[in-house]
Amino acid sequence: MVDATEETMRPAEINNPLTYGSLSYPANNIDRLIVINKDGKRTYLTNSPSIEMRVTHVNGKRYKFYFDTVYLENDTLKAERSRFIAGLSRQIPLDSIVKIEVQDGGKKFKYQN
Repeated sequence: MVDATEETMRPAEINNPLTYGSLSYPANNIDRLIVINKDGKRTYLTNSPSIEMRVTHVNGKRYKFYFDTVYLENDTLKAERSRFIAGLSRQIPLDSIVKIEVQDGGKKFKYQN
């Protein structure tokens, strides 16, 4: 994750499950994540456009992002909250994050390129 910066983002194109078109956006270059599953075992999760990331802030608020849009800038995590509405990004200082959870949201997004 440390190497996921704005400069390392690549262009991505995914299907638009609401129409027959496609959506384009910058995505990080992370191929897979090392995660701890519900049973407490270490495993791998392959990055895809349907992977969601839930960040819990110190004040208890939770924020949801698409994992492939997440990158770091200095000491701040930045990510997009929507695939359909451009500019719905959020910035969270790393020292204010209590927990990060990832899951396959089961959405029908697939990379086109």
